[in-house]
Amino acid sequence: PPDAAEPSLGLADALPIFPPRHERDRQALEASRAVVGLYLREGTADLSVKQLAEHAGLSERTFYRTFPTKEDTIRPYVEAGLHHVVAQVRDAAPQLPLREVLISAHAELLDAASAHGGVVFLELLRQNEPLRAVWLKVITDAEGAFAEVIAERLAIPPGSLQARLAGATVVTAARLALEPQTSGARPSEVFEGCLDLLGPALFEPRPS
Repeated sequence: PPDAAEPSLGLADALPIFPPRHERDRQALEASRAVVGLYLREGTADLSVKQLAEHAGLSERTFYRTFPTKEDTIRPYVEAGLHHVVAQVRDAAPQLPLREVLISAHAELLDAASAHGGVVFLELLRQNEPLRAVWLKVITDAEGAFAEVIAERLAIPPGSLQARLAGATVVTAARLALEPQTSGARPSEVFEGCLDLLGPALFEPRPS
C-alpha cells in the first residue's frame, strides 16, 4: 500500500535540518528527524512502530524497509548532524588554526541541540539500552570521521595516535557539552572549555 499519511512532524519542525548526503537517503533522514522530534516531545522512546511510522508519514511496511529496528530510527538524523560538523571542519579555510575551526564548527549545532531537547535526548539514551547501543555505534563512527578530517588538516596519518585521540576527544567534549551544567554555561562554551583543558598540542602539527 502507499504510505499511509502525510508527515506529522510536531516538535521536529524546530529541529535543525541537514541535507542528505545522497538523494536516496532523503526519506530515511526526514523520517528519522520526525521520530527524534516525537521522542523529545513524548519524553520517552517506549513507542510502537505504528506510532513512529504514522508520525513519520510512512506505512509500517515502508518503515520496516527503511529501519532495521525501532532504535535505528535515530541513526540517520544523528549521523547527518555529525557529518554536517565534519564537513564544516573540512571546508574551513586551511590557514585557520584547527582548534578555532573545531570550536566554530560545533558552536551553533551544540547550542541548537541544547535548545531543542538535547538533555532530554541524553536521558532517553540512559533509559533505553537498545537506543543507547545505536548511539554508541554512531559516535564511535564519528570518532573515526573526526580523526580523518583532523589528520587532513594537520597533514598527519589518519591512523596516527594523535589523530585518533583528537577525534575521540572532540566527540567526548561535544557529548559532555550537552549534559546539564551547574555553571549555566552554553554548550558551545563548555565544548571550548574542554579543549582548553587539553592544551594546544593535541590540535597542532607535531614537529618532525
